[in-house]
Amino acid sequence: MFKVTKKPKTPNIIWDTSGNRPLCRFVKGVFETNDAALAGRLKALGHTVEGEADEKPLDEMKVDDLRAYAAEHNIDLGEAKSKADLLKTIQEAEAKEQRR
Repeated sequence: MFKVTKKPKTPNIIWDTSGNRPLCRFVKGVFETNDAALAGRLKALGHTVEGEADEKPLDEMKVDDLRAYAAEHNIDLGEAKSKADLLKTIQEAEAKEQRR
């Protein structure tokens, strides 16, 4: 789990212009995520990131690593077999969880 603290005087919602959707929403200045790639993106924007820095970003994981990650995070992979399908399924499940 990564804990991201927003920079002072920045909005509570960071917008993803490439996806034309909210990237994250800070609550009381803090955003928590399991997505290492997202945490890395926010860190690059100048926000403070604390947490599991040793975990590889999902897109750098191998198929077996993705399956283990999904099992560890209770994500149902359904019929996904290829790396691309596994990645998509995991990212969709995590995005759905963040909206809750």
